[in-house]
Amino acid sequence: MKTISSLIAATLLSTAIAWPVHAAEKPISIQINQQQLALKGQAPFNDNGTIVVPFRPVFEKLGLSIDWNQTTGTITGTKEGLTITLRPGSKQASVNGVITQLSVAPKLINNSTYIPLRFVGEATGNEVSWNAHSKTVTITGKTNQVNPQEINAFFEKYVTYTNNENYEGFMSLIDSKSPLVVIGPQIKSQMEQYDLTISLDQLEVISLQPTEATVHTVETTTHLSGPFTLDNTTEYIYSLTRTASTEDWKINNLQIKGVQYILPDKLLNAKPAVTKSDETDILAVLKSNLDYTNTENIQGVLSTIDPESPALEQTKQLFSQIFTVYDLKFTLESAKIIHYTQDTAAIYMVQTSIKLKGPEFQDNRSTSVTTLKKSKAGRWMLDQTYPISVDKLTP
Repeated sequence: MKTISSLIAATLLSTAIAWPVHAAEKPISIQINQQQLALKGQAPFNDNGTIVVPFRPVFEKLGLSIDWNQTTGTITGTKEGLTITLRPGSKQASVNGVITQLSVAPKLINNSTYIPLRFVGEATGNEVSWNAHSKTVTITGKTNQVNPQEINAFFEKYVTYTNNENYEGFMSLIDSKSPLVVIGPQIKSQMEQYDLTISLDQLEVISLQPTEATVHTVETTTHLSGPFTLDNTTEYIYSLTRTASTEDWKINNLQIKGVQYILPDKLLNAKPAVTKSDETDILAVLKSNLDYTNTENIQGVLSTIDPESPALEQTKQLFSQIFTVYDLKFTLESAKIIHYTQDTAAIYMVQTSIKLKGPEFQDNRSTSVTTLKKSKAGRWMLDQTYPISVDKLTP
């Protein structure tokens, strides 16, 4: 969020922009529903390929009621079912609470705020076209409008289906041609085993076309019951699609940009009643894994991991690369059991990683939670690791 001083600075900078010279050029005209827009001497101009206009006459012609916040410079236009918010100097605008990126930021020129015309035209559900020869922008009503609020509604369904463990509803949001379809059985299994809730902390529409959209979200998952897992906050980039003949958006693909696992103090300070024999065996597995890692014995490392662990193959690839490139020393500074049942356990660990040989590497101290499972043969094996934090070590 900008401070008051930065808002003032942005306003002062924007007033220093020179008025564009159009002396030898044909003036730009604007037609809204076949009527010439009267601008009363406030000429629109081309700002690096974007036609910008004084906001007030355009908002009024499109039926928007206007509210201006003198302190922040924020402009808000409203009409039934629609709220548009812009601010001078910011490329982020809001349409019904959904953040949209602008091609250029609104500018304050001669006490008038100039805004991107195409943005407001399309946000109000109209078609916007440009005739370069006549230098005319035409805005007309359209029947198949693309409204950012549709994206908001889509993710509301996404959250509802997830939190209600509605598997059929959730899968109805996946594009049938998406590679994500194959994870259906995993989603169903997770819903059956766990009671989780998600909250949508942030939603930003990066791009929006009639049949394609790219959306950035930040989501927090909270564990209520079921097998052990940590809460987390995850950043995603969704690719959404829909056909020209339907209004239903679907998830075609997604990328995970980052995950932050959350370890609450209540769990960190837990003191589960662990049998002495299990505690000894659990700590012995950790030591074996560490010894195999320090001696770069990849088969030994893999022998300490549950063969059914989803992290097995990834661990094999990661450690094979590390052993080829580096000679590192790993030290387990502390280990504490924070969760325990007869066949599952979770350990909070503090570990250092120091380079002995190899290319550039940042020595570090990391904290993590590692889960273990007891096999049918009674052997404890590592299952999954949740990284919590990494801090640089200085010489």
